[in-house]
Order: sequence, then structure tokens, then C-alpha cells
Amino acid sequence: MRKFYISAWSEVADGGIFTCVLKENGEVVPQSRVPFYHAGYLAWNSDKTRLYATGGWDENSDSVGAFAVAEDGSLVHLNTQKSFGRSCCHLCVSPDDKFVYAANYFTGNFSEYAICEDGSLSEALQTVQHEGSGPNPERQACAHAHFCGFSPDGKFLLVVDLGMDAVMAYPWTSGKGIDSRNAVRNAVTPGAGPRHLVFDKSGKTAYLVTELGNTVQSLRYADGHFEKISEISTLPCKISYPTKAAAIRLSDDERFLLVTNRGFDSIALVSLDGAGGMVLSDLTLSGGNSPRDLNFLAENRFVVVGNEFSGNVYFFNYNTENGKLTPNGYKLELPRPLCFTE
Repeated sequence: MRKFYISAWSEVADGGIFTCVLKENGEVVPQSRVPFYHAGYLAWNSDKTRLYATGGWDENSDSVGAFAVAEDGSLVHLNTQKSFGRSCCHLCVSPDDKFVYAANYFTGNFSEYAICEDGSLSEALQTVQHEGSGPNPERQACAHAHFCGFSPDGKFLLVVDLGMDAVMAYPWTSGKGIDSRNAVRNAVTPGAGPRHLVFDKSGKTAYLVTELGNTVQSLRYADGHFEKISEISTLPCKISYPTKAAAIRLSDDERFLLVTNRGFDSIALVSLDGAGGMVLSDLTLSGGNSPRDLNFLAENRFVVVGNEFSGNVYFFNYNTENGKLTPNGYKLELPRPLCFTE
């Protein structure tokens, strides 16, 4: 049996972070829950003894929380620090396990924290404000930081900003943190609204999902700079009603991407050629309303998908040969499931 974790964006009475058991046959059993107001994205330290989460300890604060993992897989709250922004939506841990970075969507900024010896977080060391906008007046009137992650070489903190149509690369030094004054700005297609980013194992190719464009872009990466290789839609055809892309995950063998569409509630299967070429190969209904996140489980044997606004989590068998998803009959009912991690 394996353990994995689900965040549920709700009040402390029913939301928080759930520890779940995944059985060999794909059955899922919730084991425990730690209350955490508006729990959102989750990120591990390198040895998976500490878990960090966006959210808050009460309804009045956007925050970042630190948790220790007990022997039985349950979580123990260490502390919570303010995010110094609104709608704290994504975070990451630095390669040296000494810093956490958290993105604030509505205010278009991100904060840097030091990780203390016990795994708890210091107060924010600095908060960096993005300035800019895009051509979509409803969604891009100002900056909207939506992702924090590290380049594979560990030299840059990458912050994807939906409002600015940009991927910002901040020089980073182990033990010292980021240099906020010398960022590289990588422009993305105007109006695309970039959201999340994943790299292949070579560290030379990245895949960027655009929320507003409902596309995936393959990018060539080197030393903080990105160059677009190709771009494909994650939809079968032009949809007449609002829809937007959300999560992106890369299979272990790097042959497939999975991307969620919200509105046209589905999971797009994208086949990869290893050189930046992409083909939309299949679409699978997500089983609910607005699939916010998905992830692979158990060495890519299963895929978990969370439908935020219908409050359900569906599980699929994953075919490693062709990437296809098949519902395996297991599901959970949770308030606004937002993130999954093993």
C-alpha cells in the first residue's frame, strides 16, 4: 500500500490536506486529515519528510504552511506564514532544501521563505512584485503569478505569470536565494495566459500549458531563456462556450503529457516525439466539473483527477503503451480538490 495526499480548498471543518492509502488494485482509502483553511498547492522537500502547502490558518490570511510527515503518513502542522499577497496558488522548494517560494495570483507577486532546521518556515525574506498586463482585459489587466519552479540546472527560479504573458527567470544561488534585480523575462504569445510548466529529464525541453489559449507549447531551454518549438490545442475543435486549461503532467517515460481542460471538462492526452513535436492523441471526460489538477500515481499505473466545482476525485488506470485512461471505478467526494502528490 502507498500513501498520497490531496488538498481540499475549504474551511477547516471539512477541508485541509488528506492522507490517503492507495491499494494495489487501485482502491483508495482516506486515512487522516489535517485541517488547513483553503488548502491549495502542495510541494515536498527532497526527502519527503516535510510538506508545504498554500492556504491559510484562518479565512483572513493567504498563507503558506509547513507540515512534518509522521511515521504513519499523517501530517503534523509546524507553522504558517503570511504570503503577503492574495490567492496564494502555487509553491516550490529550492534544490538545497533551504528556501520555499510561493506565488500569489491576484496580487501578481511571490514571496521567498527560509526553511528552518525543524522544517518550519521563517517570515518572508522578500516579496517580489510583478508589473505588466496582457491583451485580455478581463483576465490580464495586471500581473498574475501562477507558478513557481526551478530550472533543471538549479540556476533559476522560474515564475510563470498569466497576466503578463511571461515566464520570469530569477538567478538563484544555493544558500543565498534569488537575485530579484536581474530577472530574465521570457515573453509568451500575447493573450495566451501561461499557467504551469514541466521539464523533460534532459532539462533542455519544457512544456508550458496556457490557460487562456487552451494550448501546450514546447519550449527549448538554455540558461534562463526559452524559445518556442511548437504549439498545439488541448481541445478537439473550437468550443462555443468558455473553457480553459489547467494542469500539466509528464509521464515517466516522457512519451505523453496529460493536460486538463475546464469547461470542456476533460483530460487531453498529448503524444510527444522527444524533440518538441506534439500530437493531441485522445480526450477523456474527467467525470465532473472543472478538473483543476491531476497526477500520476504508483509509477504511472494510475492517474488521479480532481474536479473542483463538483467536489469529486476520479481514478483511472493508465496504459503505459498508448497513454490511454480508463476509469477504474474508484472515486472520492471531497470539497474542491485542488492538488495531488505522492
